[in-house]
Amino acid sequence: MARIECPASLVLHTPACDDRTPADDDVPDVSTLDAFEAVYIPCGDGARYSVEASQLLHEGSTRVYRGTLTVDGRRPTHSEVVCKLGRRQALHREADLYRGKLASLQGRYVPTFVGLFDGAGVGEDGMSCLVLTYEGERMRESLYTRRSFFRKKVVSALLAVHEAGVCHGAFNEASIVVRDGDNAPLLVGFGGASDHECHRGTPIEFYAPQPHSEVVGCEEVYWACVVAAVWLPGV
Repeated sequence: MARIECPASLVLHTPACDDRTPADDDVPDVSTLDAFEAVYIPCGDGARYSVEASQLLHEGSTRVYRGTLTVDGRRPTHSEVVCKLGRRQALHREADLYRGKLASLQGRYVPTFVGLFDGAGVGEDGMSCLVLTYEGERMRESLYTRRSFFRKKVVSALLAVHEAGVCHGAFNEASIVVRDGDNAPLLVGFGGASDHECHRGTPIEFYAPQPHSEVVGCEEVYWACVVAAVWLPGV
């Protein structure tokens, strides 16, 4: 991925972490103030990005913060963002998906890509920060308990991702966020995603008898439909 000619920069302010769970050994250490250089942003070479993190959303192989974004001292229209910190190779790969195959799905089925920034370290062991729009909280309940119109939207989102040539790789309730305002579901967590040629062989019909997985032709779609209680029990 080529760097932009006049690199923009990101300053990430993270909250005090005294009550944070112990850091995963595989995650680079993050202080309360970190500086990054842009690898790719949609526009605006030389812009100064700053994120004031307000909440640690996840800690594991990556750290995920929610925060408020300013660009050159001003808040953009969508100023609530998510900053995902982790190893460079993995986040560059995820950013490539957002910039490429998932680009047409942004804002409807997946969050919108804001930028990719590199921090301390060199090579694959360096740290990067992937910035996406914050859309809402992750689902807390089982998907099958939600009303059918919501479950249909979740399945539609996953099918759109597959049609774009991407297998999510870890689809479950934790990979669904519910957007503030219209309660629409969006898919997140593409760290384990991969290129995919979907061989789904039958339309997905709610409340039809459950088919065999071989008939559906795609394992991830099949098990997503099971999680979403799409079909009537098989006989």
